[in-house]
Amino acid sequence: MALHDDEVDATEATPLIPQKPKKAGGSVLYRLLLTGFMVSLSFAVTQVPLIYVFRVMTCEAYYENHPEPLPGSDRCGNREIEADTARAVALLGTSTTFFGVINLFITGWNIKRFGVKAGLLIQVFFPAVRLAIQNIGVMTGSNAGIVIIQCSQIVTILGGPGGYLLALNSFVAEVIEHRERTGALGRLQGMSFIGNSLGYLVGGFIGEYFGILAPFRLTLALFLTCCIYIALFLPWVAPYKSEAASTAAKGLARFFGPLKTFTPQKWVLRNGTIQREYGALILGLGVFFGVLATGYIPVLLQLYSTDALGFGTRENGLLISLNSFIRGLFLTFVFPKIISAGRSWISSRSSQPPSPMLSKNSAIPDLPHSPAEFAGTDDEPIEPPKLDDEKETFEFDLHFTKYSLIVDGALTGAATFVTKGWQIYLVAIVLPLASGTGSSAKGTILQMFPASERADALSAITLLDMIARLSTTLVFGIIYAAFAEIGQTQLVFVVNAGIAVLGFCILLFSRFPPEGSKRLGDEQAEATSQDN
Repeated sequence: MALHDDEVDATEATPLIPQKPKKAGGSVLYRLLLTGFMVSLSFAVTQVPLIYVFRVMTCEAYYENHPEPLPGSDRCGNREIEADTARAVALLGTSTTFFGVINLFITGWNIKRFGVKAGLLIQVFFPAVRLAIQNIGVMTGSNAGIVIIQCSQIVTILGGPGGYLLALNSFVAEVIEHRERTGALGRLQGMSFIGNSLGYLVGGFIGEYFGILAPFRLTLALFLTCCIYIALFLPWVAPYKSEAASTAAKGLARFFGPLKTFTPQKWVLRNGTIQREYGALILGLGVFFGVLATGYIPVLLQLYSTDALGFGTRENGLLISLNSFIRGLFLTFVFPKIISAGRSWISSRSSQPPSPMLSKNSAIPDLPHSPAEFAGTDDEPIEPPKLDDEKETFEFDLHFTKYSLIVDGALTGAATFVTKGWQIYLVAIVLPLASGTGSSAKGTILQMFPASERADALSAITLLDMIARLSTTLVFGIIYAAFAEIGQTQLVFVVNAGIAVLGFCILLFSRFPPEGSKRLGDEQAEATSQDN
């Protein structure tokens, strides 16, 4: 379905010979994909060594006040040490999530204030600062080292994984054409998964063969390299400005703008009737339950394989790395083709012609800035041109968001019958084939809002994703413990599948605004501009 606009009138700058619009994101997209891979790799390198570091430092602190064990015994194989390590890791995860939520609001404000490239650079630079502090903590060791590493998480407020993903997704939304945006977001997420998969392996290998400090030093160097790459090779994109944005709320109201994304909006229909639309709110609720179900899968696979199948650290590392790698390959290469084919199928079934991509507000096109553009060559400009405020919507994106959850629920439920090691590996390979819910949801919600609110829309869906991932650890941790007490841990897969199906049922009620309708504020602003 598409919201139709009148075609743009010709102007003096309109070429006599029609030309295809130049894509702003040709090579820029590949540079962004490489950025996503590199930064995700950098974040993942220390994930495995960090838990081991906490165990070693907790062990050091314990024997400062206790006698050394007998020779030949496991020095750190002590229940008190294991409990203290678990508490330290839990505190680290909680603080990371708490500071990460604040970071999302700051990132959104930075993007709107300084531009998306500056916002991305900030989100990659401050993790390097955090790693520098963590290097000091690892070298210090004992309780003091633990405190230093815990305190380093405060830096996440200024730059962290959540904010970096928001900035990178916003970058894609700015430079990629409206029609290709959903597929590009999926490819970006896929490259991030591949980076994570490789990072887990690299971090464990380097920590084992070159010492526990080596992964932290390597990660610091990787983040600094990413900063240099972003500064030199990604184009500058100025902050989006429009009349609606200039009259929008400022100060704290603008800072917390993402929170209003899911509030019901008033829309004016073609016949002049005003009605509230709940599409974004229902989309958010459905995605929340979808992430609540799928977000626990990596942990659930490890717990079940350890308790029921006797897997060790090496087998679990391979299992999760394989799952992440397959998910990355699917999102990078298969997901965009599914979106493209699905849209073509929906379009072929529709009797209405596709609407033009340009809106009324773009009556005067961007003037060329270089001789190459006057000559009509294919050379890409240094700065990607600003994209118009597109009005076209794609029903298939929303359909994919819905039905990927029901497929995920079916595949997850089938894992209940796993009894052998090779079967859990098969599950790890098959489950990623239902991926793409998050990427299609991002593409869908971007179609529900104008360009001036893209940063807020992405902030809102990312914030919802983070809250759901935090909730899934608590909710399914309790559920798994309850089933473990009765020796039926395989039933957790059934509960997980049920929540995915619940998310699907909620998404059935989500929809785009009716065709030809306009948001109340936008309609009034357009009427005012026409009067002037």
